[in-house]
Amino acid sequence: LKLAGPERILPGDVDGPAGGAMPESEEALAAGGTGAAGTTSEEQVVAALAKQLGVDEAVVGRIFAAGVDHAERSAKRRRLSLLEAPPAAAANAADSTAACAGGAAGAGAATSAAAAADAPNFRFSPTVTLEELRAELADFALEREWDQFHAPRNLALALVGEVGEMCECFQWKGEVPEGLPGWTDKERTHLSQELADVLLYLLRLSHKCRVDLPQVALNKLALNAAKYPAALVRGSSKKYNEYKETARQGPAAAT
Repeated sequence: LKLAGPERILPGDVDGPAGGAMPESEEALAAGGTGAAGTTSEEQVVAALAKQLGVDEAVVGRIFAAGVDHAERSAKRRRLSLLEAPPAAAANAADSTAACAGGAAGAGAATSAAAAADAPNFRFSPTVTLEELRAELADFALEREWDQFHAPRNLALALVGEVGEMCECFQWKGEVPEGLPGWTDKERTHLSQELADVLLYLLRLSHKCRVDLPQVALNKLALNAAKYPAALVRGSSKKYNEYKETARQGPAAAT
């Protein structure tokens, strides 16, 4: 999470040369237990990260510990929300949560392997809601006493900056096909992180402006459906005001 605050060094900001994909570290963490020298898997990960980043091991250790702590508390909050959910919804959510339990270690490779092959069936994770993200962001800021920095104007400007960073992922690539074929795991991971930053800032801005983002998004979609009737605009990219004359004459005039 890269929310603006007095210090920008956060767990999500520690990327290695492969854009966050660090096979040696991930294998050590996945293996668990202790290594040949008697060190724990976490210590092996921290040592590998420090070596790859050229950062003091103590600094990386603090960042790593903070990331693990945040992940554990987030998982606990989600488990509690499952207990409060209806039985059917909780069962579905639990299945999805279990499937994602080890997602942090191999997220980049899994994303790249599935993105192009399964584009027609692509879905977002059903277990995470915008409200859960909003609440988690609020807690994240309060724990660090960053709420004082999160005025709407500051958040809006930060959001614009993150949109710019996201757009840089596509710079000089020409037209990019759906599914991002040919993109490396590093490029996909970079884009994923920038998209996440944009979403998080948008949610935080909506919170501070007291805008119910999911509801207004549905309202706007309904408004767009009225402005762009399918019978009039199908297959066309014209703006809605270009259809006024056609609309007066009826749907048959669109053909």
